[in-house]
Amino acid sequence: MYSRRTFLKLIGLSAAALSLSSRAEASSAPFPVYLTFDDGPTTEPNGGGATTTVLDILGQENVPATFFLHGVAINSWEGAVLARMMNEGHAIGNHLWQHAGNTEADEPTLEHLAEQYLLCERRIRQMLSAADAEAYARYLAQPRLFRRPGGNNGLNAFLDLRHFAFLQQSPSLRAYRKEIAWLQGVYDYSGWHVINGDSLARAFPHDAAAMRDFVMYGRGAYAGVQRYLCAGDPPRRAAEVRDGLIVLMHDAVPLTQKALPLIIAALREHGATFHALPRPNDQPNAPTVGIGYAPTPSPAGLPCAR
Repeated sequence: MYSRRTFLKLIGLSAAALSLSSRAEASSAPFPVYLTFDDGPTTEPNGGGATTTVLDILGQENVPATFFLHGVAINSWEGAVLARMMNEGHAIGNHLWQHAGNTEADEPTLEHLAEQYLLCERRIRQMLSAADAEAYARYLAQPRLFRRPGGNNGLNAFLDLRHFAFLQQSPSLRAYRKEIAWLQGVYDYSGWHVINGDSLARAFPHDAAAMRDFVMYGRGAYAGVQRYLCAGDPPRRAAEVRDGLIVLMHDAVPLTQKALPLIIAALREHGATFHALPRPNDQPNAPTVGIGYAPTPSPAGLPCAR
């Protein structure tokens, strides 16, 4: 028979082992991740190129993603690329006609941003409808998605329905009267949670492993996935994890293409499941995700193992 001291020690060891086990299980419990790629498409007339490489990798990994496209970047041969995105389970988002002149620093008017959105939307629809009727139907059926160049920390004002009547009556948008309704039902994903560093001049990762680590662990003010999985004291999954973490990348960057399989593998190891936007709990024409906020500790979050 065990002595009382031995018995209590065994109970303590068993409890500790159970605690470690439960924390390990919690740390790898499933959570949603939304991979997003900005500024494309980027392909060559022969069908090859950066966006095609990323689509190949996503297909091999069976991972859906969201592509935010500039209208000006959609070349005459890229209808097939857009159709491939839709037919392979990805989502397409509107990134305005172009980057220049459309960031917060440029201070464009509501009418200008609305026109840039509608121009891009026209281009996406024209190219898809000409390339593949089924892909076009899929695009029309998916919720409309938007991301502003340079990001935005809240709802972009031209998508605020309080301004909809003003835009309907604006003389500068007279040519878009039949399409103004496209501004309704738009999910604004101008914010994100995690970046891979491919748009940072000073903090650009030096190789694929470093880019994977940037996504997983962050650097300085840039939070990585692990900071969302272990937030607060005691460490628990942050409130943002429940609705899903949005990761920002750029498919034209060669290092992003090299790092993508490593990033996917690391996220899967931590329990990530992959989805295309929108997130289920977000609402159209309303704020969704901000930029640069610290993870929000949540007493209701699953515990994590550091």
